[in-house]
Formats: sequence, C-alpha cells, structure tokens
Amino acid sequence: MPTPKFLRQAAIALIGFEVGLALTYLALVSRRGEAGLFDFDGLRSLPSWLQAILLGAIGLLCVGVLRSRRYMARPISWVLPSAVALLCFLGAADELLKFHLTLGQVDWKVIYLSLLVAIAVLGFQDLALLWRTHRLTVLWVLAGLGIFLLGGFGAEMAKDAIATALPTHSPSATVFFVEHLRITLEELAELLGETVILYAVACFAQQVLQRRTQTLKYP
Repeated sequence: MPTPKFLRQAAIALIGFEVGLALTYLALVSRRGEAGLFDFDGLRSLPSWLQAILLGAIGLLCVGVLRSRRYMARPISWVLPSAVALLCFLGAADELLKFHLTLGQVDWKVIYLSLLVAIAVLGFQDLALLWRTHRLTVLWVLAGLGIFLLGGFGAEMAKDAIATALPTHSPSATVFFVEHLRITLEELAELLGETVILYAVACFAQQVLQRRTQTLKYP
C-alpha cells in the first residue's frame, strides 16, 4: 500500500524544523551564551517539548494499532504495541520532568537500552511476523532507532574523546562552544531518530486503520 503523500511531507517538514531549532540553539549560544526557550539541554524547553510530543505521538499510534490489530491480515499480539506505547509514554514524561536526573550514579541510558532489549525479546514473534509482512516499516524503525542510539551513546563517547583531545590551555570559549555543539548533535540525532520512527509507525498505523475502516464498511 503506497505511503500517503501528507505523511512524507509532514516528516520532511518536521525534520527541517528540527534542524532549524538546532541552528537557532547554536546561534543563540554563540552570541548570548544561553538559548532560553531553544535550549537543547533545558527543562521544558521547546526541543524538550518537541521530543515529548514525538514520543507521545508514537505511543498513541501504538495504542491505535493495539485496538485495531485484529483487523490485520495477520494480526500481531497485544505485547509489542503495548510495551512500545508504555516505553514511549515513559520517555515523554521523562523529557518533561527529567526524573532520570534523580537516579544519581545509575546510567539511565543503560536502563532504557535494557528496556528496548526486553521489548525485542518479549515481542520477538511479533517482530518476526512484521519482518515478513511489513519489512519496510521494520527497516524504517531500525533506521530511526539507530540514529537515536548513535546520538545518545555516540555523543557520550565523544564527550570523553573531546575532553582528551582538547589541550588543557584551550580558551574557555572554545571549550564552551564544543560542548554545546556536542549537545546539539546528541539532541538533534535523538529528535531525528524519533521522527523517523514516528513516520514508520504512522505509515503502519494508517494501513491498519484503513483496513479496519474497510472491514467495518464491507464486512
């Protein structure tokens, strides 16, 4: 089934908006030393709200798939959409409340990665079914997840590498800008990854809901 044109256009527009946010953040940090509402590392800033909205939207689409899965030609179980929806809602709440910062010495990224692995294990049969019947959707989700993880974990590794590479006598302005550039790349990659996943899930949900409508109309 062809992908609706409006979904492609919306995804492209959203990516353009996210890149614009990143450039605005860097420009404000370079000029004023802070970015206010556009702070990529701030609490309830515009990028933070956007991440929460993206995750919440993915979660809601998964709930829609969960409620309509029986209309699929080869239905998946309730496990995968339920688990992904819960993880997304948790991530959205965390983006707004930043409660992962209260975990102290616990590596919250490892926690989220462990949850992803657990979902893959519990939903393996559903994933195998989707791989056979909706391979393009799975590939898009994997691409988005890869971008997301590259931003989160890659930026953390880059942080130590940058600290080692920069001379100890580097100007404070240089250190300040390099750190904010790292933050920008990390958060932008997470936004882009979430957008790609949202696009994939939206296309899949559109197919499922369309099939549901056709089934109810022509039982």
